[in-house]
Amino acid sequence: MKRFAGLVVALVLFGCAGPTWTKDGATPTLVAEDLSDCNSLASVATQRDSNINQDILAARSKDWQDTGALFTVQQTYAARDQTQSSNIISQCMISKGYAPGG
Repeated sequence: MKRFAGLVVALVLFGCAGPTWTKDGATPTLVAEDLSDCNSLASVATQRDSNINQDILAARSKDWQDTGALFTVQQTYAARDQTQSSNIISQCMISKGYAPGG
């Protein structure tokens, strides 16, 4: 179980770096602005799920703490949120004409 939790943490940390984005003619300032727009969009889109996860954690944390599963559940929720956010950001940047790489 601890190995799984460690893997989840590693995936979340790796996923936070995200890809660099390239687009012909895009200045670093434009890339930063577009990425900021996409990050904002992802934040709004994932807020509802994050709130639901927080409510579940608040209601069930004592049970999971008693069974030793709280850390794993927290990391699972965080990984799920990060994956959803990354997917939204990627789709947004691609729709703006960017390609991952660099």
